[in-house]
Amino acid sequence: MEVIEKYEVGTKTMLLVEEYHLDYNTIIHDVDGVYCTKQTVKSILNEACLERASTYDGRIQAARTVTPYMKKTPLMICLIEKIYAFPTIGPTNYGCVWPFPENILGVQEEGNGRLRVEFINGTSTSIKCSLHTFNTQKERAICSMNQFSTNLFRQLKERILFI
Repeated sequence: MEVIEKYEVGTKTMLLVEEYHLDYNTIIHDVDGVYCTKQTVKSILNEACLERASTYDGRIQAARTVTPYMKKTPLMICLIEKIYAFPTIGPTNYGCVWPFPENILGVQEEGNGRLRVEFINGTSTSIKCSLHTFNTQKERAICSMNQFSTNLFRQLKERILFI
């Protein structure tokens, strides 16, 4: 696992895992490899939102405004690039994992509350999460992304008709 100073979320991001270690705070599963960094998961996600003209808190607040998901709220990072993620537990709890559904092929139960997550690049990893929670959170993230995409499309359509 390569230690990097800074990671930028993009369409190749598959999973972010909070991990308190002497040398790093986050393990990153990316299509191009597995990395670790001193950056926290929240700082990585916030920077991803800032690069796209918002903040982590702003995106969460927006999602809570248009969806009923007040806890474990999915994060819509970029509608255009279809970059979004969801927390497997409350984001302020230690060990929160953030999967990026667009880059996940499937999940399988391993037992003892763990899942094997299979990625689009042929790799996989084990995370602490029940299959029910994972599927519920994934569904919520997809519904949120669809809600925001529908709203954006409607707004663009209305503006085009007025031109």
